[in-house]
Amino acid sequence: MNLTLVLIGFSLAVLMGAGWTKVLAQLRPQWSARRRMLTAASFLPLITLIITVAGVVWTASLDHPGGGDMRDLAVRAIAVLGFAFTCLAMVGGLIGAGMAQRKWRQQ
Repeated sequence: MNLTLVLIGFSLAVLMGAGWTKVLAQLRPQWSARRRMLTAASFLPLITLIITVAGVVWTASLDHPGGGDMRDLAVRAIAVLGFAFTCLAMVGGLIGAGMAQRKWRQQ
């Protein structure tokens, strides 16, 4: 896997975490800063986890091919990469949300 894909995924997670923090600050001002930060940071990992589970279920439900079967390897690869990107999205979202929350308090 190319490192560029990891960097793009991390950058998108940081931007989404920061963006959702601003949106939640306007929609839910009564929430605590920590709650807004954790909620904003969990949007992208939740989407990534749902897509990963859908990919695993779809791959596991494919018909058995006539030749060799590598479906178990494909399911494991999708699960591991999906979990890795979910963790990356959570860390990036927390960083972006924390930075946006900190800037929001300074204004």
